[in-house]
Amino acid sequence: MNQAARSLPNEPLLEEERNPDYDPRRFYPARAGEVIRNYRLNSKLGWGTGSTITNCFERDRKSAFVEFRISQHISQIAASSKHRGRNYVRSIEDSFTITGPFGEHLILVYEPLREPLWMVGRHLNSIGLPPRVLKSLLRLVLQDLKGDNFLVPFEDKSVIEDYIKDLSINPPVFKEVDGHPIYQSRTDFGRLRKAFGALKISDFGAAVFGDTSSLYYHDIQPEQFCAPEVLLKAGWTYSADIWNLGMVLWELLNETSLLDGLDSNNSEYSQVTHFTQMIALLGPPPQSLLDRADKDIYSKLYSEDGCFIYQDLVPSTEYTFANRTPFFEGAEKQQFLEFASKLLCWLPEERATAEELYNHPWLAHS
Repeated sequence: MNQAARSLPNEPLLEEERNPDYDPRRFYPARAGEVIRNYRLNSKLGWGTGSTITNCFERDRKSAFVEFRISQHISQIAASSKHRGRNYVRSIEDSFTITGPFGEHLILVYEPLREPLWMVGRHLNSIGLPPRVLKSLLRLVLQDLKGDNFLVPFEDKSVIEDYIKDLSINPPVFKEVDGHPIYQSRTDFGRLRKAFGALKISDFGAAVFGDTSSLYYHDIQPEQFCAPEVLLKAGWTYSADIWNLGMVLWELLNETSLLDGLDSNNSEYSQVTHFTQMIALLGPPPQSLLDRADKDIYSKLYSEDGCFIYQDLVPSTEYTFANRTPFFEGAEKQQFLEFASKLLCWLPEERATAEELYNHPWLAHS
């Protein structure tokens, strides 16, 4: 395979470089064509705050393609092999440590998966997933799983074989800054060739144990999916996942964000804008939630006499669930919005459980 990767100029910034917290010392300087242990690195599939994800070929098993996650954060969570949801969790095939220029990095070798669920609609000539497809997948997700990263398995080994062949014609593109290579991700595996199997839940980098009586207060979730209790640092638990799933619905159905939190002046994310959008959709937050909020965050949003400081920034009365849901009409729209209201409400304790959502009429009418 020709791995003569094509070089890019130093500007503009590429992928992880755009992250304000990017530090090249946290990333192993992996290169296409490099062999680590028994794995040859083919191309970059993506990146996270402290890791890159690379497609690899295991040299001793001609049909075995795997994915590398090169991470500096060393953690291990034991999973029960008897749990009924084990088949829906992405498995680790191998793990070991290597030494880079700035220290050790943990290598996690995963089974290969195709792409995020939200991309499937593009293969079906649809903006977002068709509702009938989403309903069937949601029933699977709600039956056994919680989480916000669902990946689609490869429907046939020929898909990834053709992907590798294409790399010989169109080598990986990268730039090099101070001796550190930064590759452009290659995530397009082409059209779906046939139906795919069971979804897999992945990416447990921010996962915590839920079997505890105490709440968590550290930041989680992508900014646009952030639950009210997370934004306010009021303490969160499983119900934050239910809010997250509610946000995902709009992304999956229409490739859009229900709450984008983007400041109209500079198009950058703003917690204030995000909070005002929540108010527009849900009405004012209940005092019982505000009483739990972190004092510093509360003081940035409310005056000493309890008045919301940014009332003038709250979107107009046209910013409603109904207007933000153009992909349904009539009775289907009404039933969907009733379903969504069970996931998206201010108080975590008022959100439906996964079991309650599983039995909701909107999902039952597939």
